[in-house]
Amino acid sequence: MTQPTAVNMTFDTSLVDTQAQTGSFSTTESDPSDAGWAMKTPTLQQGEDSQTTPKQSQEKGESLLPPGQTLMSPPPKPSTPVQHIPTQDAYDEWASVYDMDGNMLQSIDDVELATLLPELISLVLQNSSNRVGLLDLGCGTGRNTSKLLNYAWPQDLQVDVMALDFSKGMLDVAATKLQPLVDQQQNLRLKLEQCNCFPTDSDLNASPLPLANLAQFDALTSTLVLEHISLPAYFTTLSALVTKGGHALVTNMHSEMGKISQAGFINKDGVKVRGTSYAHTPEETVEEAKKAGFAVLSLKERAVEKEDVETRRVGERGNKWIGIKVWYGLLLRKIA
Repeated sequence: MTQPTAVNMTFDTSLVDTQAQTGSFSTTESDPSDAGWAMKTPTLQQGEDSQTTPKQSQEKGESLLPPGQTLMSPPPKPSTPVQHIPTQDAYDEWASVYDMDGNMLQSIDDVELATLLPELISLVLQNSSNRVGLLDLGCGTGRNTSKLLNYAWPQDLQVDVMALDFSKGMLDVAATKLQPLVDQQQNLRLKLEQCNCFPTDSDLNASPLPLANLAQFDALTSTLVLEHISLPAYFTTLSALVTKGGHALVTNMHSEMGKISQAGFINKDGVKVRGTSYAHTPEETVEEAKKAGFAVLSLKERAVEKEDVETRRVGERGNKWIGIKVWYGLLLRKIA
């Protein structure tokens, strides 16, 4: 797995597999700003009864240390400063190393999309004539846009792919990566746009369309984006963008992971940088999707398994997440 050469490395949700001195930090080692999110292990406070029975020498007050030495507490572990900034700013700063930081959740997402994305495309092809319109909403650096472009589409089918993101830094990386894929096939067209992908998240009275006069799409993918958006705003936009009878593929960080960790990275100054994060549950997501006029064709939840680490699907830091659900994905059809 390629490792970053700079100090911009992700924490926990990204689970960078680097050396201990420079690796990602754990939000389970929480700072005060994590109140209500991080799960902490209780510690024995002064005055509380210990469950350990003292040895006889301890009962008598005898020291177990050599003469002349006294027992001192270890110095407290220095905390890393945390900076909460707008999510767009966080991803602009993250963009240069986003594809190289050993992101565990992206790895799990890639494994599951190997089956989910062909399922989505199969549904699209069943309803297609001579053209399909696809949207990657919150495309980032184009990780999954490239999967759409690399698919073996029928040569007589015109495939128009649009990719939207609010981060210029991410889109700059995506443009460099994706344009060569389009140049290789005559039936592919690609358009990248920077915009506010979910306008009603900040303004309830705004149009749910990210761009004015944007036509609806036959299918939409939106992967590992929902964590940063409220459920009503997210599905209001999805409903506006997918044509009736069309389909959407949505993946997200599982709430079991989201209650412990959130997306972010350590910048070049050693500061933990975080945007906005929500710990949406699969059940809440299904309910909101139905309210927005979607039928849920499938729902899958995914925990990290020992095999994922042993086969290096994820790095060794995945060991701490074994048995914990970290991902879920939904395949949806627009019915209303």
